[in-house]
Amino acid sequence: MTRLIAKILISCSLLAAAASCQAAMDPIPCSVGNHWEMECVKMMKGKVEYKGQKMVGMFDTSSGTVVYEVFSVDNSTAAPVYSYRETTRTRSSVKGRESTEKSEMRITNDNKALKILSTETSYTGADKSDKQSYDPPLLYFAKDAAPGKSWDVGTIRGEDSKEPLSAKVIGRESVTVPAGTFKDCLKVIYITDTASGNINMMGQNFTVTGGKTRGVYWIADGIGVVKELEVSTSTAQAPGPAGGFVTMEGSTCTIAELKPGYIVK
Repeated sequence: MTRLIAKILISCSLLAAAASCQAAMDPIPCSVGNHWEMECVKMMKGKVEYKGQKMVGMFDTSSGTVVYEVFSVDNSTAAPVYSYRETTRTRSSVKGRESTEKSEMRITNDNKALKILSTETSYTGADKSDKQSYDPPLLYFAKDAAPGKSWDVGTIRGEDSKEPLSAKVIGRESVTVPAGTFKDCLKVIYITDTASGNINMMGQNFTVTGGKTRGVYWIADGIGVVKELEVSTSTAQAPGPAGGFVTMEGSTCTIAELKPGYIVK
């Protein structure tokens, strides 16, 4: 049941992206060979109701690591296109199950913005990967980001779901993580207040009826993202037997912090 609930937890899977090494405050400075590893903890809660009666409830925590790496660059285009990979490996504290989620992104940048051209995401138990291309590209990070600045990122897509995403710089803070203390980090929050689309589970089509996400990132000068906090909620509904609806609700909270040994060229 954990896997079924997890499929409706619509959240921003883009924990970080990459950009040119010319900009010190990029979320992840972009140079082939750059490598970051984070400790992560995830809490997930969900339930299934039919005609207002709770049928299934679930609460689970998992822990593991997230590895970010820039592994290639294509210089044949007007602006360099970087290939960036994010791999999350966790183990459930309840069932003891291990899971892996991998996202690969093609990204580029100019003097004004970091942009995402495409994503491909796969995870344990999925029959196939989810591929998305963006034209125009997603404006993930504005190069002139400073406290008070906001911008529209674009609409994040996943399978048959959509989430309009916006971003805002809400200040600067110093944070302490396993890799050390980083002063005067840029604090950026990514926001979505609406989610829509459809999800097929066990041959039944569920309609997404709501979803909100808040992703907060602390970006250190010349290092990139050193801490992440993401909270999301979602609901989906499908017709049930003898009238009424089957409703699925879920929420997640994920925290990730930079470990020692990162490589930033």
